[in-house]
Amino acid sequence: MCHISHVYENGASLYFTVVSARGEDPVAHWTRAKHAANEVILAAGGTISHHHGVGTDHRDWYVREAGPLGVGALRAVKRRLDPAGLLSPGVLLPTD
Repeated sequence: MCHISHVYENGASLYFTVVSARGEDPVAHWTRAKHAANEVILAAGGTISHHHGVGTDHRDWYVREAGPLGVGALRAVKRRLDPAGLLSPGVLLPTD
């Protein structure tokens, strides 16, 4: 199932609800499905984040989407504004 939650001049935000058999390990099943969906989103030129943010579930795909320049800029801002690394370490970008 899918609904459009927000519409913008350059696209829309689609919210999907996926229902499937859980199998023996529902967390592993969900993880495989989520990773496959993220790969398709990036391959189609979509964005991995929205107004809910990135979080650890989307972090690795966000880094790929942002690219080296974007990640470098975000790391520079983080170093400047949070030099002790206290604010959400490893959530938006992997920790080094």
